[in-house]
This record gives sequence, C-alpha cells and structure tokens, in this order.
Amino acid sequence: MQVKQYSVKVFEVEIENEEEFLTFVRKNIVLLKRYLLLLKGDVTPVIETFLRKEGISFTKDLSLQSQSGKPLQFTKQSGLRIVDQLVRSGQEIVERRDLLVLKRVNSGASIRTEGNFIALSTIEGRVECNGEFMLLKPSPKARIVFNGADISDAMDDEHFYKIRFKNNEILISKYAKDIQWA
Repeated sequence: MQVKQYSVKVFEVEIENEEEFLTFVRKNIVLLKRYLLLLKGDVTPVIETFLRKEGISFTKDLSLQSQSGKPLQFTKQSGLRIVDQLVRSGQEIVERRDLLVLKRVNSGASIRTEGNFIALSTIEGRVECNGEFMLLKPSPKARIVFNGADISDAMDDEHFYKIRFKNNEILISKYAKDIQWA
C-alpha cells in the first residue's frame, strides 16, 4: 500500500447564476487552475463541461465541516520563510509558501517555491516560482522560471525586476539599478 499526503488549496464557491460564475472563472482562470474548486449551489452541466475543458479541478462532494457540524477551524501558518544565508552551489531549497532570500544565490544552487519570491541580492542559480509575483536581480548566469515560463533572457543584470501576472500575461517591470534597503 502507498499513502501520500497532499495539502490542497480550496476555493469554495456558491453558484447562484451560471453566467456570473462562468464570467468569474474566465476572468480568474490563471489563479483558479492552481486550486480545487468546491462548488455549492446550482452546478449545471454547462459549468461542469466548461471546467473540465479548461482543466480546472472541482468537486461538489466535499464537506469542510467537523463531525460536530461546526465549521473546521484552520490555523494559518506564517506565509513567509526567510533565508538569511548564502545559497551555495549544489544546495536546493524547496518551499510551498512565500520565500524571501536575503543573501546571494550562487550558480549551481536551485530554489523552487509555490509562493511568491523575493531576493535582495544577486541571483546566479536557478529559481522556479509559481506564485503571483517575484522581485529579484538576476545575473546573466541565472535561470529564472515563472509559472512554467523561462523568462531568463527577458532581463539584464543591472536592474531589480518585479515579475507578475496581470490579465493572463506575465509582466516584467524594471526597478532602479540598485535598491537601498533601510
């Protein structure tokens, strides 16, 4: 027997109007593809067909109630991990939450996060971020992957960059050549 444990992010959606729901999903499809939708209310065949076609996971049969009938209480963990050390060649950091790296990421180092990523020093290694945004200063040696897209060649090594999703597009904005951290 094999047992695997997963942490799943869930959006619970009460559907009152089919067209309103479909408009909401179309507008937020990039975000919703990363979540399980728990559908309540009027889940029509049109809605089910649309969600399957778009590759969005959903269920109608999940209860987030305790056995006593009261809603489950979840304790939120800190949404940020801070790495205050040099990330050396060969070192790998894998994180599910937001990640702040205060020191350099050397060539040959690898960082993967499902959350947002901020680096305050130069990046020379590989960074994969599946969050909503990144803030970093890559070097020419860096390999930067944002939500599955390799964006390494879209940046120079003289600026800090903010990378984010907006309207289903990856937007890359330059900041100053150097940021002075107080």
